[in-house]
Amino acid sequence: MSLISFVQRYVHVHTWLYGHYRAFSKLLCWDPSLQAPYHASPLEIAAKLGINEKSATAFWRHLHKTTPENMYANLVETGIQVLPLFHPLYPPLLKTIYDPPYLLYAKGNIKRLQTKKIAICGTRTPTAYGRAALATIAKPISEHSLTIVSGMARGIDGLAHEQAIRTGGATIAVLGSGFDNIYPPEHSTLFHALAEHQLLLSEYPPFVKPQRWHFPVRNRIISGLSQAVIIIEAKRKSGSLITADLALEQGRDVFAVPGPVTSAQSEGTNWLISQGAGCLYTSEALFEAMPQLLSKTGESQSF
Repeated sequence: MSLISFVQRYVHVHTWLYGHYRAFSKLLCWDPSLQAPYHASPLEIAAKLGINEKSATAFWRHLHKTTPENMYANLVETGIQVLPLFHPLYPPLLKTIYDPPYLLYAKGNIKRLQTKKIAICGTRTPTAYGRAALATIAKPISEHSLTIVSGMARGIDGLAHEQAIRTGGATIAVLGSGFDNIYPPEHSTLFHALAEHQLLLSEYPPFVKPQRWHFPVRNRIISGLSQAVIIIEAKRKSGSLITADLALEQGRDVFAVPGPVTSAQSEGTNWLISQGAGCLYTSEALFEAMPQLLSKTGESQSF
């Protein structure tokens, strides 16, 4: 079996099954070569993948409407690289989480994946203090050749990418949509800058539009890629705290920047510190807690 043709089929089936994690898993168990579904009926597909007949029929039509070769060629023509779970450049740390993406779509400098990575997340409405704290914390991270991972969202996420670029550092954005649907739209310039010199990742095919539920799911990749997660400003009920919880479940270190007790934007970070998160009280506190980050080796193979 040709490896190239197998990757093409892998991508082809993923572009429809991207939102059906269990069905994709069952498909690989049914036929690891991914040839059987092309010769099966919708009824057999439904039975093998555990999906309803309507969904199986739609999947069957997808398989026969386009070819694996054309689907793969379209991605290559638009500068998109595909990293199946078995790809040698698939991030080792991400493989260790409970539900690693079966496929990552990548655009930009793929070598960013071979570096040590720190995630920075936070509020979409940062205060002046939060902006200053981000600049203070992020600068030494870039200076020590660590890659900043975030979600290109409004606020702290986007600012973290911009700070890395401004200081000549490396950064990776993990998106909650496909590359053809830039979100938020006001980050279009940032998106293209990241695609040209940094790295964009998504588990969603290019045509997929952003949906509200994509972002909490996306957060597991942000934390899964990283050796530690830093939260800068977050309300007590915040998506950033979801990322912190995921990081803890994945065995990652969680840090938070303390803030004024009078600020609602610091309630979440102060609470994380009260629960045992590392306190980033200075720009070097991260490296005091994790001196291994200063070694010159690339990404660890395991935790």
